[in-house]
Amino acid sequence: MTKLEKAKEIITKNYSEGDCGLFDTRNIAGDWMTTIYADGELTIDICYNWNYFEVFGLSDEEFDELARYYSQLGDN
Repeated sequence: MTKLEKAKEIITKNYSEGDCGLFDTRNIAGDWMTTIYADGELTIDICYNWNYFEVFGLSDEEFDELARYYSQLGDN
């Protein structure tokens, strides 16, 4: 499974608690984050208070594809 495929799987499973955004940068507001997946190459954090994800370890192209996928989840 690629990092992108794994990210899609984790995001899909947790979408209901992270349906307000997807970012590939750290928040600067100090929001409390919980790591929901980490394997040394890919890390996915979620902010349960504001319902958004932070994803680290994907290339720009992979993140763009993940963002398109994430957007489609909200359309369903």
